Amino acid sequence: MSLPDAQPQTDTSIEERSRVTIVALSFGVLVVTCAAASYLELKTSSAHLAMSNLPLVVLIPFVIALMLNVLLKRFLPRLSLSSRELRLLLSVLWVGGSFAGYNWATQWVGTMVAPRYYASPENRWVEILFDHLPWWMYPTNLPGVEEQFYLGASDPGLLWPAWITPLFWASAAGLGMMSIGVGVTAIFQRQWTDHERLTYPLAEVPLALTAGFDRARGWAPFLNSRVFWIGFAIASFPLLWNIIEYFIPAFPRIPVWDAYWRPSGPRAIMIRYLRGFSYRLLPTVMGFTFLCDLNILFSIWSLYLVGMAFQYGMSRVGFSVGLAGQEANPTKIVGLFSHGVMIGLVVWSIWTARGHLRRIWHQARKGESGSTVFLSPRAALLTTAAGVTFMVFWLYAAGVVLWLAFLWVVLFWASILLVMKFLAASGFAYLFPKFGTTATSPNPMGVSEIPTMWTGTTGMSETSLVGTGVVGWRLLSGWRLPPALPHVERLIGPKRAVTRLITLATLTGILVGACYTIHLCYEEGAAAFNAWSLLGAPRGLYNGIATNVTEPRTVPDPEKIFVWLFGVGAAGAITLAQSRISWWPWHPIGLLTTFDSPVRVNAMSIFIVWLAKVIVLRLGGIGLYRKAKPCAYGLIVGFVFAVAVACTVDLIWFPDGGHYVHGY
Repeated sequence: MSLPDAQPQTDTSIEERSRVTIVALSFGVLVVTCAAASYLELKTSSAHLAMSNLPLVVLIPFVIALMLNVLLKRFLPRLSLSSRELRLLLSVLWVGGSFAGYNWATQWVGTMVAPRYYASPENRWVEILFDHLPWWMYPTNLPGVEEQFYLGASDPGLLWPAWITPLFWASAAGLGMMSIGVGVTAIFQRQWTDHERLTYPLAEVPLALTAGFDRARGWAPFLNSRVFWIGFAIASFPLLWNIIEYFIPAFPRIPVWDAYWRPSGPRAIMIRYLRGFSYRLLPTVMGFTFLCDLNILFSIWSLYLVGMAFQYGMSRVGFSVGLAGQEANPTKIVGLFSHGVMIGLVVWSIWTARGHLRRIWHQARKGESGSTVFLSPRAALLTTAAGVTFMVFWLYAAGVVLWLAFLWVVLFWASILLVMKFLAASGFAYLFPKFGTTATSPNPMGVSEIPTMWTGTTGMSETSLVGTGVVGWRLLSGWRLPPALPHVERLIGPKRAVTRLITLATLTGILVGACYTIHLCYEEGAAAFNAWSLLGAPRGLYNGIATNVTEPRTVPDPEKIFVWLFGVGAAGAITLAQSRISWWPWHPIGLLTTFDSPVRVNAMSIFIVWLAKVIVLRLGGIGLYRKAKPCAYGLIVGFVFAVAVACTVDLIWFPDGGHYVHGY
């Protein structure tokens, strides 16, 4: 039995009391889950629940609420939630959960406290960095703030005033990013849904699972599908079986869903020696991408193999490009190429939407409405402009020169725009922004070779180098939020009141995620957690910045510019071929993800889904595909349920030493 293809509800006639209640419930669940993400990552080491554009920190409470609501609808229908209320809960969790755990909170906290604590004569941070760091965004230098963070505090309440300023500026940056994200979604959403017909797999699954809850009584439709339960069993059984090993260490385990970076076992050996051929199988990736178009799936795994062969060949012969003393190795070459591909696809996407954008511009000038969601056309443009202006001056205050701050924001949002679009097309939740290679910064959001290959770094000050190195994915709040917003619109509709909900969820996610992580570290001592986000990552970040400041400066590099322009041309060629040649098998998203590490991790999952979907369509056509879709839903729900059970077992019986069940 197949599930009905649900569409977003547009009926907003919810009683005021009911609406306030469900909003309060949603934010209460958000608070608990944001705290749980940090606790399970740091304290029990059970899982990284926040590592994607739709993380398990969002899916676990949604699946639990879904299952509880099934029972309530059957036995106590007056207490159950409607379909729209379940989607509202998911939307609040999705927005606020973008800041939880490893997605941002634990990364940001580790970045904030590391400079003063780890500075030493050996690393020369005081000499190289301290005069140039933007201290206004760091904790106040009160006695014990950093030391007791790592070693534990007897009275943490005395140290909280030091965190008021960094929490304020992190929240301000998050709201700035949110403003741009809301504006971009408002402008482009109708283009993507009405004209380009993107499928939104990440939203389609919860829409289907929440269908049927508006009836007076009875079981939810998805429970009546045997195919759903087959998928549920396939995904949940291995993890539930492995729980026995927690209590009986010699008990045989089923490692099929093990994390990619599991510290021991056969997969760890493969990662160490055959990294390009290593993989992990992830049911959530399989479930969501089953709803993706075949040519996208084929493009992702096939072009990944092509890219792996090219990168291996370049590494084998020691190929490099660039002027003497500033050569780019194969890793940097593919970064330059990938960034060029991204820019080419962004230009094409904007060109494709030119009629829609022209219409919005005319409506904004006349004060009309009609072609945007969330906001009116004029408000959407003003909100986007305000967010961009704030972020440019926020970066300028961090030490980035004004022209580079503006260029950084433009490149940043070009990449985010493409992720928003292709996430809606593919359902592959591990699509992340591209910012080129990292010649002058150890993180992918700093000053990359994209601007500096044109100008060089000779004229850049140390303050600008340090500022652009610090403001990266570990510190900047809000960069994971925009890809969620088009899906939120699909779930709860385009009404303008949704923007208030997004704003509140953004602030809640930032403050709860960061504050609980800080509390946990002062309570236990961050050094006791042995967490990469708190210990190794910040040291690597600041060591990299120090190295970049002291190394010889670069000059404009025509060879690197050629590689970047080649990427732009390749994107244009593959997009043109797709639009003009009917049999052309490759989608541009495959070229964009050719060298992505998340694709390397999940390539096997994507290949299996592609093969399964080909077989289904060949054997039974679209009818059999529709009957098979509940199996994909079952894979997602079953895996999420099993991870929740495993984490609960760790919380109860193994609070100080959990069993890692989910991560990369």
